[in-house]
Amino acid sequence: MGKSKILLSFDIEEFDLPREKGKEISLKEGVKISSAGTEIILKILAHHQIKATFFITGNFAKTNSELVKKIKKAGHEIACHGMDHFCPSCTDPKESKKIVEKIAGVRVSGYRQPRMFKISYQELKRQGYLYDSSVNPAFIPGRYNNFKLPRRAFIKSDMIEIPASAATSMRIPMFWLALHIFPKRLYYSLVKSVTKRQDYFTTYLHPWEFTDFGGFKVPWYIARNSGDKLAQRLDWLIQKLKTDGNEFMTYNDYVKEWQNENQKNN
Repeated sequence: MGKSKILLSFDIEEFDLPREKGKEISLKEGVKISSAGTEIILKILAHHQIKATFFITGNFAKTNSELVKKIKKAGHEIACHGMDHFCPSCTDPKESKKIVEKIAGVRVSGYRQPRMFKISYQELKRQGYLYDSSVNPAFIPGRYNNFKLPRRAFIKSDMIEIPASAATSMRIPMFWLALHIFPKRLYYSLVKSVTKRQDYFTTYLHPWEFTDFGGFKVPWYIARNSGDKLAQRLDWLIQKLKTDGNEFMTYNDYVKEWQNENQKNN
């Protein structure tokens, strides 16, 4: 596999999966579970000496500001992921940016809407964001059908969009759930198929996936290869991609390179 850019991203949000099943969970408990998973992620990235992008909710940032500062201190990119992950609002881009920037002490360039729901590019532009990553160019039953959207970075309404990766002509979503369900060598093979078609591969994971979910019951396909097993899979995948000579970078760094390349070609 030729050298490609690997953009790992993590949605640092309060664990709210039980709420989808009608079971309440407090913000404090949800953040506690996700905080434990975030620590595991940071250790894996530090071991491999690579940087990633962390999309953080305003609720998480307010509840565990010290961990947000730790992510920033480790050299990773800080981006926004709305306010309350379970209840997105049109005011989220503004509110979350204000909170996350103040806590992290950095200027935020990127945004990702919870659950990859649609977001107003005009509003993101008004709030000073450089790019968005709220598009999964695939079909997910009950979520979205984005088969007609590009799989490579594109511009819409003056906003740079960095879609998640989808493999083969069938547009198999290479998101978090795929790393749970697919045999790891199949997942890796699909990653290679993506990098043959375009200059980057990206996926997104959640910190709570790396924990035991605090005793909450979750669907089998989410529980499969979660916790320590998922940590081992991520570690294995990173090592394989490093051995292939790929370059790991943050979304912000990729966007800057992408802008420069497009300027040269225009």
